[in-house]
Amino acid sequence: MANAVRGVLHGVTLTLDAPVPPLDGKRVRVVIEPEPQTRETHDLSPAENATLLREWARHGPQGPIEEDDDFPDAQ
Repeated sequence: MANAVRGVLHGVTLTLDAPVPPLDGKRVRVVIEPEPQTRETHDLSPAENATLLREWARHGPQGPIEEDDDFPDAQ
C-alpha cells in the first residue's frame, strides 16, 4: 500500500499536509523529493497593497545605488 502525501521539511521535522491514518504508529519508508518549482502568487487587496507600498516608501532603501567595482558605471 502506497500513500503519496505532500508536506514541508524543516531540518529533521516533516510536516504533512494531511494525516495518513492507516499508517499511524507503523514503521514507514519515506522518500523525499522536491516539488517542482511553482511561482508563488499572493493576491493582495488594493488596501493591503497601498499599506505595504507606504511602509516600503517610509522604510525602504532610498537614493541611488552606490557605484563600486562590482557595479560598473553605466555610460
